[in-house]
Amino acid sequence: MKLLNIEKQTNNKFLNMYKLKLKNNSNKIKEYFISSRREKEDLACVTKNHNKADGVMMIPITEEDEIVLIKQYRPAIDDYIYELPAGLIDDGETIEEASRRELFEETGLKAKSVELFLKPSYTSVGMTDETTAIVKMKVFGECTSENSEEDEDIEVIKVKISKAAEFVKNNNISIKGGIILSMLKK
Repeated sequence: MKLLNIEKQTNNKFLNMYKLKLKNNSNKIKEYFISSRREKEDLACVTKNHNKADGVMMIPITEEDEIVLIKQYRPAIDDYIYELPAGLIDDGETIEEASRRELFEETGLKAKSVELFLKPSYTSVGMTDETTAIVKMKVFGECTSENSEEDEDIEVIKVKISKAAEFVKNNNISIKGGIILSMLKK
């Protein structure tokens, strides 16, 4: 496969569509569409930089061995889903700075410690070059969604780590959060 051309299809603040022109292994020209949070010159298919993080997802764990989750409304499904807290990394922010900021915004909690759990990795590489880093955090404070953005509809909950796998089986949870919760052991 060879990438021949990239054409930006939309011009939105957080997410855009690009049309890629490719030559396949049979020398046929094909179109392929991707979405990205990046500008054309920063696309992974242009830079080949596979270490840039667009977003961060947190695994917040309390002193009482509880994992902190959010129940959030998502327009793409017109419903609520349980997720680990997550958000975009602002320009100039490190993964740790963004994770601390997003944790506080979405849950009201603060981090005692931050540990990189998974380096920036692609979230759905068949349709986007978005990458997310995952951090594990020891957290403290009172849970609240008071600090979330006006377009976020969030409820903060805690689940005992010993009950995490059962929670995944019985609730509508994102695949990333479900996999991580299923792996956690006390």
